[in-house]
This record gives sequence, C-alpha cells and structure tokens, in this order.
Amino acid sequence: MTRVHDFDPTMDYYQILGVPVTATSDEIRRAYRQLIRHCHPDRIRDPDKRRIAEERAKLLNAAYAVLSDPARRRAYDERLRQRAVADLLFQRYIAPAPSPFRPAPTRRARAWFAADVAAFVQLLAVTIIFVAVLVLLLVASSALTTLLQGLS
Repeated sequence: MTRVHDFDPTMDYYQILGVPVTATSDEIRRAYRQLIRHCHPDRIRDPDKRRIAEERAKLLNAAYAVLSDPARRRAYDERLRQRAVADLLFQRYIAPAPSPFRPAPTRRARAWFAADVAAFVQLLAVTIIFVAVLVLLLVASSALTTLLQGLS
C-alpha cells in the first residue's frame, strides 16, 4: 500500500506544470499532456538532449501524479501552506532585523545637501530683507500719514 503523501515538499508542482494553485483537474491534465508531448524522451534522438528530456519527463510525471490525485493534492497543498506559514514566521521573528544605521552618505550626496543648505540660506536671507523693506515702508507710510494729519 502506498502512502497518500509520497511527494517532494520542496518541489513546486504547480510551477512545473505551469498552472495556478487554483487550477482544476482538467487544466492540470491539459497542461501535463501539452508539456509531456513536447519533451517526451522517445521523440528525441540526441543522447544528451534525451537525458535532459528524461529528467524533465520525470518531474512532469511526479507533478501530475500528485496533482491529479485529489487526496495527494490535498496533502501537498496542506504541506505548501505549512511551509508558507513557517517561512513567514521565520522572516518575521527569526530573521535578523534590518540595521537601524544608515550607510554613510556619498561625496555626491554630501555635495547636494550642502548646495541645498546654501540655497535655503540664500532664500531665507532674501525673505528677511523683503519683510524688512515691507516693514520699513509701512512704518514710513504710517509716519508720513501721521505727519500729514498733524499739519492739517
């Protein structure tokens, strides 16, 4: 008696057949037949290419054997979900956290920053001068108005 979950959990059988995880049995069967037709070892004469085709056919057969059997497919899908959760937990809790330190800025970045600071200082100086001139004009206008009212 064969075990229901005889499969390699490190292999992505869906990717091997080029079908999504949500593929139906018919879609899996069609994909398998199309792929096996193109790489079947009996169709290839060159010994080197034939060995490659034999390996590819073994992968396709293994993928189809698991995904075409509903019980084996359920077990395989469950194993994929467990692996995905384990990978997520590893990344979240075990993998090293990103470094809080930023790398030192490059010479070009420092030059751009210095240019930005210089431009900001110049803009600030022009703004201060503009505001000072406005205040002077308002004070002079107010003083002139007061002087003219005092003369009348």
